[in-house]
Parts: sequence; C-alpha cells; structure tokens
Amino acid sequence: MGSMFDNDFKPDYGNLLGFAAAQQKPNLPGLLPRSSKASPLAHSPAPSTSLVEMLAGLSPSFGTGPLLPPPLGRPPKFNKSYLEKVIDRRDRRAAVLADRLADITDGRVMPDRDEITIGGARRFDLAILFLDICGFSGRPNWLEGEQKTVLAVMNMFMAEMLSIVHDFNGTYEKNTGDGLMAYFGENEKSVEAVVKPAVEAAVIMHYVNDHLLTPWFQARGIPPVAFRIGIDYGPVMIARVGIHGEKSSRVAVGTVANIANKLMNRIPDGGICIGDEVRKALPHNWASTCTQCSEYSGFVYVRDRSPYIAWKLNHRLSEPLA
Repeated sequence: MGSMFDNDFKPDYGNLLGFAAAQQKPNLPGLLPRSSKASPLAHSPAPSTSLVEMLAGLSPSFGTGPLLPPPLGRPPKFNKSYLEKVIDRRDRRAAVLADRLADITDGRVMPDRDEITIGGARRFDLAILFLDICGFSGRPNWLEGEQKTVLAVMNMFMAEMLSIVHDFNGTYEKNTGDGLMAYFGENEKSVEAVVKPAVEAAVIMHYVNDHLLTPWFQARGIPPVAFRIGIDYGPVMIARVGIHGEKSSRVAVGTVANIANKLMNRIPDGGICIGDEVRKALPHNWASTCTQCSEYSGFVYVRDRSPYIAWKLNHRLSEPLA
C-alpha cells in the first residue's frame, strides 16, 4: 500500500518528532498529565440499595434522547436492525451481570496463562483508534459497592465498545478497563477504505453511549460515561511480543499509534479527535464538520518542522428511520 504523501512531503515516520520537539517550537505543548479529581482513598457513602439489587429489580430501560439535526452522512449498517442488535447485546449482558457481581469471591491463586508461541511482525497502513473514559480514575472505587458499580460500567460500556469494533471489522489490541486500542483496515487498499470503518465505529460508539447506555446507567443511579477517541492513519508494524512460557500479546508499533493516543489530550472532556491524514480521507460532508483544534497534535514533520494538525470531528448521528 502506498504512502499517503508524495515524495516531497513524506514525513520520516521513523524519526517523526514527538513532544520533545516542543522545546524548539514553544507553541507545541508537551505531554499533559492525566488529572485525578479525587484521592485514591476518597469514597462516597454507600447507597442504601445495593447495585446487585438494582440490577436484578429494574427492567432494562432505555431512551433515544433528543433527535439531532438530519445526518450529513450515515454508515450503511446504522439502521433500526443494527440498534436492535445493540439493545439485545446490552440486555443480555444486563441479565447476567447481577449474578456475576454477586458471585465474586476472594482470589487465592492466579488463573492459568495461555502459552502462546511468539511470532513475527507484518507491516500495514492502518487506522489506529484509541478510546479513553474521561475521569474514570476519579470515580469512587474504594468500598465494595463502589467497586461493583465500576465493574458494572466496565462490563456494560467497554463490552459494547469492543462489540462495535468487531462490527466494523476492527481488531482490538488491548482493553485497559477504562480504555481500548484497536486498528482497522488491514485488508483495504485505499486510504479512504482504511479510515472509513474507524470513523464510522467512533460516531456509532457515541450514538450508542448517548442514546442506549446512558439511559440504562441513569435508571440505576450510575453516573453516565463520557469518553474521548483519538484516530490517526499511517504505517505501523503489527507484532507479537512477550516472554516464552507467558502470555504474549499483539502490539502495534509505530508513530501513528503514538499520535492517535496523544490526540485525546486535545479533547479532555470527550469527543473524537483525528489526525490531519484521517481528515483528508473523510467524505466531504463529514470533513466539513471538523474544526481545527486550538493546539496542534504535539508532533511535527522532520522535513520542515511544520506541525501535524489535530482536528475535532463533530459529526454525529441521528436516530435511523429504518
């Protein structure tokens, strides 16, 4: 797959400067520390009704919320049938969640690890997507009831986000509990075809969270989830790393993955932030909804030290008619 740059403007991705270059360009900020709004020991009073009782006693409820303006573009699979599938997945998870939380016991031994042979690596031009729950570390998480509430959020929200990745033929590399990393387009031949499933998955993630998961959380007294997504496109190496006899893992190696991760710093309160190469590959009606971030991505091109621009993708979906 060819590069998205011509020879005169191709960045040296192997030496693309990161945040250290901010010393040469004062307007490019360094890494932003992830803030914590509460002490690790802080907690809120335990609710009078346990989460398990709420999960078992309340029937699944959801709403569509207010309708947004007519869509500028809609993924073909985003229809009533698709949302019914999402609702079914949500309700099936909810049906077993109470039992799973009630059956938690003290652990004494580590679970067995899979013994996987460490393999090689392959190069791709991919779209890399990072997702992070905003303020997750600030949620009360000290008492048992608080930990079960956090576990409920992880089971309902993260499980659905991973399902959406799968729906759009993405491969998730890691699930950190409050975030995930996935990549898209390994079998595609054009930049547009690689980028398309990643951005479609991102906007559907926000729709599903706003209209299907948030009402479910609110009905059970659980604060809704705000999250941010960073997406960039370019060359990466997919490899398997680890220790013989231990569980190995698949990892994406390349500056593009670093950029996608750092783009989330530009939207601390949630949303979708994309790199300039992703914006160039969007259809016009989606690209026209992008606004340039007030700060650059934090990366510059080696050739001329010009900044790599970050964009906020404001495109959102309305309820499908069929």
